[in-house]
Amino acid sequence: MLSTLSTRWPFCHIRKRHWVLLRKEVLPFSWPIFIELLGVVLMGIVSTILVSRLGQAQTAAIGVSDSMTYIIYSVLAAIELGGAVLVAQSYGRRNKPQAIEQARQTLSLNMFISTLFLVVILLFGQSILEVIAVGADQEVIHLAEIYLTSMALSYPALSIMLAGSGVLRAVGNSRLPMRVNILINILNIVFSYPLIYGFAGWDGLGLLGAGLGVSCARWVGAIIILIYLAKNDRLPIPFKSYFSPFSRTILKDILGIGIPSSIESLMFNIGKLITMLMVAGMGTVAMAGNVIAFSIILLINIPGNTLGMAGTVLVAKRLGQNRPKMAYQELTLIFWAATILLIISTLLLLPFIHPVIAFYTTDPEVSSVVVKLFYLNAIMMPFWAASFVLPAAFKGAKDVKSTMWTAIFSMWGCRICCGYVLGIVLGFGVYGVWLGMYVDWLVRGGIYYSRLIKMTWLKKFYSTRA
Repeated sequence: MLSTLSTRWPFCHIRKRHWVLLRKEVLPFSWPIFIELLGVVLMGIVSTILVSRLGQAQTAAIGVSDSMTYIIYSVLAAIELGGAVLVAQSYGRRNKPQAIEQARQTLSLNMFISTLFLVVILLFGQSILEVIAVGADQEVIHLAEIYLTSMALSYPALSIMLAGSGVLRAVGNSRLPMRVNILINILNIVFSYPLIYGFAGWDGLGLLGAGLGVSCARWVGAIIILIYLAKNDRLPIPFKSYFSPFSRTILKDILGIGIPSSIESLMFNIGKLITMLMVAGMGTVAMAGNVIAFSIILLINIPGNTLGMAGTVLVAKRLGQNRPKMAYQELTLIFWAATILLIISTLLLLPFIHPVIAFYTTDPEVSSVVVKLFYLNAIMMPFWAASFVLPAAFKGAKDVKSTMWTAIFSMWGCRICCGYVLGIVLGFGVYGVWLGMYVDWLVRGGIYYSRLIKMTWLKKFYSTRA
């Protein structure tokens, strides 16, 4: 069956009806996700720009604290992913009551886990930062603690926004998450600027104000999501239902996807944390350049992340409708569209990289580091979609264990080892660490691309139909 599909729908043969499918199915669902992710990335960029004006230490502190936040985010996003896949498949089968219950438990579980993370950060934040930022200046660690604590106050709101947006996209509503993210991006600026720099004679809170501004904006977004879920007709979830007991069967299904995805994301982000520790020992200039470069590259990656998220939902929906041919066709289109768009976004930004960096910093040493890292990334951008878009879509088919093991092997066997050898042993510094990252991309991208053309990512779907 798999070989037959691969022959009938070859990845390199894009027909006219495929473009019609791309225009009528993929793009209408994807463009609100693009705007949503643009809002998320812009929130991070605005926060980084606002704080970078305070100095190198504050910019480096954001990088240190964000490395911890990314780990927490990955766990919450993995739970959201598990719930969204189940909801999309149930909704595709027109089983609305089951979809509602799966959505309700996804939000409840995410809120519970995020509250635990909040408590851990409030109690042990300083100790955690002293471990993950070993080698960094004491001032950077102190500032990172301030920022991480203020950001932790928004973890429950973040969990609501992630899970709520995920289940809404799973039933075809990608526009409300987009509108909410536009709103909170605006509110982030409105709240953060006066909290950081002050107004009417008040000096402001500095780095603490940046974290509080993001937290306030996220809570506004979370409240809007909860109200909409309680009042909409497509997927109504009353407030009181969040306090209902969990169903063991549904919880098992959510965690069956969420746990491997969470382990994958957790190991990936721990690996990123280790590479950040390597950079931390290279000085404040290298740390600040690393943070700013990642911030800019997140903007470039938005088209890829958009189509990865769309691929997860669309694949799950098609398999819920028992249409594997359509799932394969849409995934092929999504992969090549992501690759092309990522290359285009990089080329469009290339002539403006110096003015963009000027928004972040005027330090010539930091600017030089950012420019070189950006040029390195531009060369490797054609390989990004195979590394990250494909596994995101595979998870819509519940193909989570293979992506987990591939990501772990590639991260720890390639990125960390090669980054250490190139960056520290051979003395290439932060550039060597980034070269190790690109070795990781090439290895995992090759493995995932092989699974795409061999159709092995659909094995679990067919095994459940046997």
